[in-house]
Amino acid sequence: MRDELMKYQRLFRGRGDVWGHDEGRCVKEKLTDQHWEDHLTGRCGIGVYPAVPTPDGRVLCAWGCTDIDVEDFGAALLLRDTLLAANITSFIEKSRSKGYHVWLFTATPVTAMIMRYVQLVAHQVADMRPIEVNPKQLDVSPSKYGNYVRLPYMGGLVGVPERRVIVDDDQRPVPLGNFLDDALGSLNDPNHLAAIADMYVPPEPSRPVLHLSDSDDPSVDLANGMRAISPLGHIIWRDGPLEGRDRSTTLARLGHICNESGMSPSEARTVVASADRRWGKFHDRPDCDEQINKIIEKAYR
Repeated sequence: MRDELMKYQRLFRGRGDVWGHDEGRCVKEKLTDQHWEDHLTGRCGIGVYPAVPTPDGRVLCAWGCTDIDVEDFGAALLLRDTLLAANITSFIEKSRSKGYHVWLFTATPVTAMIMRYVQLVAHQVADMRPIEVNPKQLDVSPSKYGNYVRLPYMGGLVGVPERRVIVDDDQRPVPLGNFLDDALGSLNDPNHLAAIADMYVPPEPSRPVLHLSDSDDPSVDLANGMRAISPLGHIIWRDGPLEGRDRSTTLARLGHICNESGMSPSEARTVVASADRRWGKFHDRPDCDEQINKIIEKAYR
């Protein structure tokens, strides 16, 4: 058991000062060997924050994960095979409730930007709209964690789970030991990941669906909005969602606070869009402008 535990920790390592509870909350305490063992024996599932800030100002990742949040195994295979065509090895997990995760691991950590961009390149080549690509945030810090990902193989040391398990091309569960040996024997070269990440082309921003602008310069609206917003709104914009709260609901709340603060719709939109870039909910999605506009429309009804 000890050997498998160490291999598992090596693959899925991330931040060690905080971890994600299986119930959906941040636990601000050290992630210990006991937590890892509890996960693999099925006592308590954990999630790991992938993006790790370093003293020299970098943010590093040892793994990336794309969430395909629908029951579409073909989409997971397409993304896996697209990565493979670029000589990048990845693995498909049948996730907790529905859908699939596509995981990739690196021999030594790369920057969060490289890990994120590699996956976005694969989405672009496969012509698949990215929904949840981890790491989601590139600007984490000792006090800003980003998002965690629930790990596979909860209870994997005592049996082969039906879900939260790596599957083969026929969707048959792969035992934990087999997966660990396969993954550790095919870790991706960080230099190759960096070369693929350099191919990423940010999508052209879509034309806003709703024209709310009072100013031709969004930076003016943002500056005006941040001066006008209430102290509570500023805290929400700065710190993001509270533990247990999702980003969509918090962005909607921020939109209403902007309205209550007497801000114009244009100013509110730039503040909410700025928060979204910080939190990574709709940012990088082709329908980002549409989603932000919907939030502002509802807030200013």
